[in-house]
Amino acid sequence: MTTPAPQPPALAPDPRPKPSRTSSLQPDTTALPKTRPILGSTSTGTGAQPEQAGGHRRGARTASADPLSDRATAFLIRRILCPQQADKGRSSPASIEDILPPLTSRNDVDLQLYALIAIILREYVQNWYTKITPDETFVAEIVQIIAHITRALEQRLRKVGLESLLFDEIPELLDKHVTAYRVAHDPLTQPPVGTDPREIYHSLCPLPALSPVPRPGDPGSVAAQAENEAAYRQLLVYAFLAILLPTEDLENSCLTALVGQIFSELIIGNTVAGRLSEPWLIWELLIIASRTAGRHKTAEDAVRSRQSSTGRSAGRRLFSAQALFWAILQWCFLAVSFIRTALTIFVTSSSLPPRAPQDAGLPKGTIRHSTSQETPRLPSPSKTPVLAFRCWSAVSNLVEMDKRMPWLCGALSLFQWIAIMGPGRIAGVDGRLDR
Repeated sequence: MTTPAPQPPALAPDPRPKPSRTSSLQPDTTALPKTRPILGSTSTGTGAQPEQAGGHRRGARTASADPLSDRATAFLIRRILCPQQADKGRSSPASIEDILPPLTSRNDVDLQLYALIAIILREYVQNWYTKITPDETFVAEIVQIIAHITRALEQRLRKVGLESLLFDEIPELLDKHVTAYRVAHDPLTQPPVGTDPREIYHSLCPLPALSPVPRPGDPGSVAAQAENEAAYRQLLVYAFLAILLPTEDLENSCLTALVGQIFSELIIGNTVAGRLSEPWLIWELLIIASRTAGRHKTAEDAVRSRQSSTGRSAGRRLFSAQALFWAILQWCFLAVSFIRTALTIFVTSSSLPPRAPQDAGLPKGTIRHSTSQETPRLPSPSKTPVLAFRCWSAVSNLVEMDKRMPWLCGALSLFQWIAIMGPGRIAGVDGRLDR
């Protein structure tokens, strides 16, 4: 009788569960700390962890993307004005200076100007031009023309006498405007006879762009004034395009009309006359300028001012003859230094070059050849002494010095006339004080 072979002992069941098909994709959540569930969701603490990580990544992405940075501005310019270069080299894109022509002599100014040009062309040219044809040669030609205009305009601005423009011509216009405004708001007639200050002002300073005077109750006058203003802007733009554009581009009527509309309507009409002249924007610019200037004052400056104020108050209490002596001595040193500096400037002013040499309009290195076919030079405008600039009379008129302090106004006018026309003419043209 055969005995059965002994069977091996049965294996104990494995306590670990068998890995499922998706177990490799599921993380082990036993070691993760439990977190509080997010309100309004049924997910557990395990499901809240990826959401928090995604939120951190999203916050980092939004923090790094600054829409006002130079990198974002360059990307906007490259995407609108030269999309073919933007699509070719994404890893190492070429700089804006290598792709587009220069607008001015400064790259930082060119970046901001190209951003403005890109936005204008995208909103008012490409939105209808891309529906006609995908060719971008037309937009590139417009950019070339604008670059030529800005470079020529910069070259002409370099030859402008800034001291005469800022201290003589612009203050003269301001003085006339203030005088006409005061006369318009101070009429001879009394309340039974009605007078419109705007009509009086336009009769004193007639401007074709602002005529007729728009009346709120007359829509026809408002429309007529808007048409005259648009026509005047176009005449101004076409006048300086005829000077700045080359001949071959000036003969292209289509390109001239489009560039003229961009400058007259979009830049001068909408931006300058429509927005920059608004009172709220002027106040906003002044507020921004004041905030920017106030940021330069740090906490250290505040501490110093506080210490100086406390020291000043303590000095007032401890006022003595010694403090008075040192104050008088400091003022004497200051007066001597001022007199010495003034005498040094007065003595050395005779050796300074004149303000406007004869060949100021010619570039350096230019040789003038006297030939029979030489074009006659235009007569140079007569120079005005610095002491006779209209900025002084404009400031006097603005603060009404002749009414508030007539004696001071008369005394200053007398000293001005003696310095300009008196003996020696020390404040005359190219005089000692004029240089």
